[in-house]
Amino acid sequence: MHFNLLPALDYLWKVEQAKIAVPVTAIITYLGLVQLLRWRRYHRVHEKYGPKLGSLTPAEAQTILHLSSQWDLPGINQGALSFALFKTYAIPTVSKLLTQTQQLGTKENLTRRYADTAILISTWIICPVAGTFDLEAKPTEPGAKTVELDPRCALAVARTNWLHSKYNISNDDYLYTLSLFILEPIRWFKRYGWRALSPLEEQAYLVYWSEIGRRMGIRDIPESVPDLLSWSEQYEEVAMIPATTNRDMANITMGELLAKIPNKFGLKAFFRRIYICLLDERVRIAMMQPAQPWYLHSLVRTVLHSFAIFQGHFCLPRLSPHRLVSIGPPSPSDGPAPRLRPTKYPSKPWYKPPSKGLRAFLERLGTFFGIIDPENVPGPKFKCEGYRIEELGPIRWETCR
Repeated sequence: MHFNLLPALDYLWKVEQAKIAVPVTAIITYLGLVQLLRWRRYHRVHEKYGPKLGSLTPAEAQTILHLSSQWDLPGINQGALSFALFKTYAIPTVSKLLTQTQQLGTKENLTRRYADTAILISTWIICPVAGTFDLEAKPTEPGAKTVELDPRCALAVARTNWLHSKYNISNDDYLYTLSLFILEPIRWFKRYGWRALSPLEEQAYLVYWSEIGRRMGIRDIPESVPDLLSWSEQYEEVAMIPATTNRDMANITMGELLAKIPNKFGLKAFFRRIYICLLDERVRIAMMQPAQPWYLHSLVRTVLHSFAIFQGHFCLPRLSPHRLVSIGPPSPSDGPAPRLRPTKYPSKPWYKPPSKGLRAFLERLGTFFGIIDPENVPGPKFKCEGYRIEELGPIRWETCR
């Protein structure tokens, strides 16, 4: 009897093709879905505000800014703003002032100043710069809306101005700091993000932060991103020079930023070197930080670029915005003068409520066995009752208005 193997082999080949086709199709479909969803909000914002390029209002610019800072690239944005502040410490006039005031120059004051600064800046960015926001009304008519007042952005700027008025700060130092809040996110999104900012977004950053600058009394703000970049670079050439106060401020600030990294196995020292790799060469020299080998710079770039590719092509977009402060109004049950809380906490739990129930029990258990540092337990010393914007800043000025 003659047995023909060809039909059987053909059948087995088709089965194997089907086994391969199903996962391949699923992967391609998923990757397509990621791209569709990742760019959906981007296209919607650009379709709405693209025709207004060159004539954006500060409120429109703030809405556009939220696309990158809260939805698409919040981690990169947070890193960029942190480095923007950090970079100012490479200017001796800035680092010397901070060291003299002892508000950022000592470990004791640093953690609260870090928390307060993050809250103030986040309030500027997140709460409406125009002072109003729309809320869906309880339906009297379909789609009805009401406009509610929100003074938090104005309060945060006013509080910052009042605190700054205690010191002699030059307009150039103010303007340089403002320039970094515009330029560093643009640089970081281009270097490390899964996408760069569009021309519309760059313009929005300029318009929004220029409005904040005007409210702070900053003069002579350049009217375009290239002009601002040119001014910033020229100022760095003149003002960014090595100084021991730069080094001291850099060291104590890096200690705070790396506070949650354990010392074991040299991890903290290693991440400190990684942090230095992220500095521009001029900044590193001005801060008197040690040069790092080329292979470490290469490793940092490779890891960050790989993560950007993975995030942009394989990760679905966020389902909710990243915000350090809540956008909604306080609850009426909080009373006429409610206290606020951030949504995230730095190395010390400033403004975090005391733990209750099981969490409190586990906290006590952790401190007993030495797993949790008792110095990091929420309590009165960390203002566990929450904050009010007009009280942020040094303890001696909490009750000053």
